[in-house]
Amino acid sequence: MSDFLVNRCICHEHSFEEIKEYAKEKGYTDLEDLQIDNYCSNGCRICAPYVEMVLETGETAFEPGAYYKRKK
Repeated sequence: MSDFLVNRCICHEHSFEEIKEYAKEKGYTDLEDLQIDNYCSNGCRICAPYVEMVLETGETAFEPGAYYKRKK
């Protein structure tokens, strides 16, 4: 297991826990809703696949590359 976990949107400085709660509060179910609201994943977009996993699984911290490992 890596010592480093992916757990935030760097551009908007929101943790995945904050993103999860915000999405729940707003009733958002997909990444596009959060991007339209300019809340996360519309700067560098590196976190976009991880935010998709947050919304899908409820998890808020991931091993680097976890998204790509799940897609195999």
